[in-house]
Amino acid sequence: MLLAIWRTYCIENRYMSTLKEVAELAGVSVATASLALNHNARIKESTRKKVSACAKALNYVPNRIGRTLKNGKSNAIAVLAMTSTRYADIVHETALLYYCLEGVLSIVDRAHYTVRFDVKSHEDPMLINYFERVIGERSLDGIVIVPQFARNYQFVELLHRNQFPYVLLHPPRFVDWANCVDMGNYRGGQIVADLLKRCGYRQIAFINGPETHIDAMERERGFLDALASAGITRFVKRYGDFTISSGLAAMRSILGEFRPEAVFCGNDYMAAGALKCLRESGIRVPEDVAIIGYDNNDLCVGLVPSLTTVDAHHEKLGKLLAKELLSLIDHKTKSVSRFVNPVLIERNSHLRS
Repeated sequence: MLLAIWRTYCIENRYMSTLKEVAELAGVSVATASLALNHNARIKESTRKKVSACAKALNYVPNRIGRTLKNGKSNAIAVLAMTSTRYADIVHETALLYYCLEGVLSIVDRAHYTVRFDVKSHEDPMLINYFERVIGERSLDGIVIVPQFARNYQFVELLHRNQFPYVLLHPPRFVDWANCVDMGNYRGGQIVADLLKRCGYRQIAFINGPETHIDAMERERGFLDALASAGITRFVKRYGDFTISSGLAAMRSILGEFRPEAVFCGNDYMAAGALKCLRESGIRVPEDVAIIGYDNNDLCVGLVPSLTTVDAHHEKLGKLLAKELLSLIDHKTKSVSRFVNPVLIERNSHLRS
């Protein structure tokens, strides 16, 4: 009863108990309490549970600043998603980053790290200051960066020069030494072109994301290279911004000048918009026009017909990014260069009956 009253008081008055108070309540030494809360293998499970319960009851929050001063680590990382003021905010208008974050969290949680999620614009004039603070404040042990657009990536050189642990989701186009995990966008574009060739489609339309978006650029390069190799030169191309509305608008524009046999959309959201446009125009999918998307998010199975797409393994990518970053932090590796192969997920939207 007294414990419950004390906890209520702590919460209402924002009082943070000390490690000493937790140790006294649990009947252990301060050292044992610290080791238990840090999941030290030498501490019995029964003791760890008891100390954790007392810490929760007393509203105890570990002093990460003190921990950083003691062992040089904060046990915290950041995941930075980069946007552009010139295009729709993909972080908020698509759910794709969620899958990547889920993968990151599943790994760092087991390693007893916390994650800070940041969003910064490529056009932010103070962007370099953000990275200077990350390096200088020592409140983070490392950072996962999800860049999106072809911009000046001088901050990568800043991180590299200061030996601050980082991993990029995409390989930067201007250097070959950066720590990165390549999500295989070029190969994904090839996979779609190979599918269209196999199905015998020759009249092709392509709805891609922003021209300066790294994913869009690589998917387009792979797709068009494979089409050219297959001798397919008749196609129409439009650009959207990875949102449903842009896919719908692009499909309307295409139908104004060209009746394709198949449409490749640079992501599943634009494919949903294209599908809506075709349905409203009385054009059947896949009987009249095939549709192929990219990313394989939850939207695909909810569409009618279900969407054929390319699985970019976003959750797997998140796990790999986190594992590689932790390896850099723990000095188990000195550099990162990994590649994840996308795979085709065949459903109903690309097959003629």
